[in-house]
Amino acid sequence: MVEEIDPSGAVKEAALTCPRCGAPLPVPSEDGFVTCEYCRVRTEVSQLVPPQYPPSIPEEVVPPEEPTLESTEGDERRSSVYYVARVVAVIVVIVVILAVFETSQPQMNPGGIIPVAHCSVTINASATSGPAPFTATFTAQVTTPPGDTASVPEWQFGPFPPGFDLNYTYGTTVTHTWNTSGSYGVHVTVPDSSGLGCYYDMSVNVT
Repeated sequence: MVEEIDPSGAVKEAALTCPRCGAPLPVPSEDGFVTCEYCRVRTEVSQLVPPQYPPSIPEEVVPPEEPTLESTEGDERRSSVYYVARVVAVIVVIVVILAVFETSQPQMNPGGIIPVAHCSVTINASATSGPAPFTATFTAQVTTPPGDTASVPEWQFGPFPPGFDLNYTYGTTVTHTWNTSGSYGVHVTVPDSSGLGCYYDMSVNVT
């Protein structure tokens, strides 16, 4: 046997094996030789190499175990997902609020007035039919909501040939004469501060 030091630092006897058959060897004789009991090979003890043990690592220099990153990485991924979800939710809420606010606001007209609605108009005619020459008086009855103001009514009297710009007649009450028989249109337009205005159409028959 040969004394060896194990990794824990204790001294122990290392079992020698036969270099020929690998069997355990008995205690060497005083002359420094040992004879294998199985293959009868006589070997000098100095030529036998005892089993080698790995060198021990001092406890103080053993590196600490690295912490696993699975849970940390998972937490980071979950935090990122929650953060993105919160940001998206905030953006959606802001967009919805802006859309509701925009649709609830009346449009600003060029004059800077914000009326509740635009005007409405109808025509009150002294007559709608008669023999030629036919003369009738027309009155524009204009209604304006709060915040809206109407301008002077603009009248057009048919016939209305395509592509022909008719002259306007201005006023709340106007008179027009047709000299030939036929069916003619009467159109009134009222500009207002909403920028939309209002209009009304009617027809007269001349016999």
